[in-house]
Amino acid sequence: MRARRVVIFGTLIASVIFGVYLLGLYRQLKIAFNDRTEHDFPTRIYSDVTRLAPPATRQWVEERLRALGYRTDASEEKITFTLHTVDYPGYLLPGSALTALGEPESYDKRPVTLEFSGTGADSPLQSIAFGDTEVSEIFLEPELVATLARPGGEGKRQIREVVGFDDIPSPVVKAIIAIEDHHFLEHSGFDPRGLARAVLVNLRTLSFAQGGSTITQQLVKNLMARRTKNLFRKVNELFLALLLEATFDKNQILERYLNEVYLGQVGSFEVHGVSEGARYFFGRKLEELNLAEIAMMAGFIRGPGFYSPYRHFERALERARLVLRRMVETGMIAEEEAREAEKMPVRLAAPQNVSNKAPYFTDYVKAELIRKLKGRRAEEEIADSGFRVYTTLDVSMNQAAQQAVAEGIQELERKVGLSGATPSDRLEGALASVDPATGFIRALIGGRSYAQSNFNRILNMKRQVGSTFKPIVYLAALQKGTDPNGIPYGPGHPAEDAPWTLTYDRGKQNWSPRNYEKGFRGWVTHRTALAHSINTVTARIGWEVGIDRIIETARTLGIESELPAVPSLALGVAELSPIELLRAYAVFANHGVQDELTVIRAITESDGAEFARFVFHPRQVIEPGIADLLTEMLTSVFTEGTAHHAYKLGFDRPAAGKTGTTSNHRDSWFAGYSPQLATVVWVGMDQPGAPPLPAAKKKGIALTGASSALPIWIAFMKKALAGEPPVPFPLSPNLVDVSIDRHTGLQASPECPSAQLITEKYPRGLEPRGLSCEPMWPASLRSTSE
Repeated sequence: MRARRVVIFGTLIASVIFGVYLLGLYRQLKIAFNDRTEHDFPTRIYSDVTRLAPPATRQWVEERLRALGYRTDASEEKITFTLHTVDYPGYLLPGSALTALGEPESYDKRPVTLEFSGTGADSPLQSIAFGDTEVSEIFLEPELVATLARPGGEGKRQIREVVGFDDIPSPVVKAIIAIEDHHFLEHSGFDPRGLARAVLVNLRTLSFAQGGSTITQQLVKNLMARRTKNLFRKVNELFLALLLEATFDKNQILERYLNEVYLGQVGSFEVHGVSEGARYFFGRKLEELNLAEIAMMAGFIRGPGFYSPYRHFERALERARLVLRRMVETGMIAEEEAREAEKMPVRLAAPQNVSNKAPYFTDYVKAELIRKLKGRRAEEEIADSGFRVYTTLDVSMNQAAQQAVAEGIQELERKVGLSGATPSDRLEGALASVDPATGFIRALIGGRSYAQSNFNRILNMKRQVGSTFKPIVYLAALQKGTDPNGIPYGPGHPAEDAPWTLTYDRGKQNWSPRNYEKGFRGWVTHRTALAHSINTVTARIGWEVGIDRIIETARTLGIESELPAVPSLALGVAELSPIELLRAYAVFANHGVQDELTVIRAITESDGAEFARFVFHPRQVIEPGIADLLTEMLTSVFTEGTAHHAYKLGFDRPAAGKTGTTSNHRDSWFAGYSPQLATVVWVGMDQPGAPPLPAAKKKGIALTGASSALPIWIAFMKKALAGEPPVPFPLSPNLVDVSIDRHTGLQASPECPSAQLITEKYPRGLEPRGLSCEPMWPASLRSTSE
């Protein structure tokens, strides 16, 4: 009897303790239930749209389609697919695409058929059919490149958009009730029949393989953040579900569940709620999904990873068919509706892999976001603002750039005998590339490996640029017009490569520039002097033109760094960033027109509403004829000058550019461009004050712009332009051919012997006027005083 009383008393005490414990849990549950906070909306960085057009190779096209998650049908020479739903701003597409393809809203309703010359990887694309219409090009949507993390943000984060019950389409509610808990509207928090079925399965397998949980119990588990399964927690969930059902009505519970349900993982982000699920998996609003897509999303709930449509599409499709059958069995839809739904297309959005595919580029974008949004968003708020940032990045080009830098530097280290193990024994590199016609930066690489060092040399480095500065000197001369003797500056202007000493600073300082090659060539033209990077000639031109004028010209080109007002500025002693140098060369490439170099095209809110659109207004900063003449002179760097071996390295496209090497070979550069792309490459060491490459010196090897930066430039440009036909520089209407007397730089008289004649281009209206046929070169000038 006494034992019985002890048992009863103990049971009462345990019940009270459990009741108190349960009420404490329920208070937490109610707080969570009433919390309608929209969790993190991370800011996402996207690439630019991708253009597909002949003669792109089959391998490249297939890589791009795979990266964007396209499901294709391939048969011999053809690949067929349907474009994903357009959920990006239509103005990212060029006007020609909108004219040829129509409005973006209809793109996912017509198939795209690509026909290649064969089935091999290098087979070129020959034609594109968009529906029944043949088109010259097609555009794929921007690719997710990175997801920004808030400072100090660690662990898992949730993304969720809260919607009211009345805003959730009825088919969504019906599909989820049918597959997850078809007695939901009848029970009071738990389903005895479902529970009995789960118990039998679990006893048979000696595990917790099946839960048998109702929607209410699932909601309790989600709100209490419980992922593990054990008997005690299942009992807690059951009682808490009963309490929840006693407090809230079915619509409130269902609304909360549909906003909370877990649908998948994107890196460190958990996707919660049907509204966010519709946007993540299908790229559309919830009300825009068809019944087939709704059924597929409802099927994810049982196992988001197991039924992922990106990894296991057929499995997800079969699960969707099961959802439709359950909807028929429970009377939610008619059998005819299910059959029609099975025929409907399932149009998935591109998979949103949050691994950073372009870390150096992303760093630059973050810096630009902070600069552009100053006063509108605090720096620490940007990562959680839910922005979609549409950039100018070309993913394929950026990958080619990273590969070119990493492999090029590794090969250089092998040649010069560096191990690369420590900063003092390690080369580094950087590359920046822009479309000169738009100012859109297509690739940015701030180092050989972001995993090894996240120091971004694009953002945080300035170095002496050496001879890559010389075109600015020649440009200043062309803009000045004539030399002190009235002879027009230009490619046919004579200059003496000989020892020369400048006395300046009121006689206090002497400067005698030396050439990289120790000898002298004698009399040459300005074209030859620029092509072969002759220091003595450039130094004289710089002094004749004036250092102040050179600085003014550099400022006009967009160079903002400090420029020392010393004679050696003409030879590139100024320390610039790669972007500043790229800015100048982009103006050369764009016929004297300056576009603001940019990495961001547009920013939208998480729901697609426009937040900011960046439209830049180009302006002519150099006369077109002078800019075109400078480009024409810089092509000689490839045809006869310091980059002439580019053709031996397999680069056979029209190009213009300039090598650059600094004192003691600590920094080497190549800046150059084709009509489609301007690119700057730097190679050097992160410790500029360290002794330069002792191992290389022993071997007689020196790092120069031609031997180190140029090969990387070539490797990148070959891959970046592989799908584009070679394009010559256009014949400039602003230039005319002039027969020049090489001894004077003036227009040659008719009786001049052919050996004394050269034909050169000059800006129309600025060509040499006087006739000349001097038998001798001008008198030598070996020194100049201020």
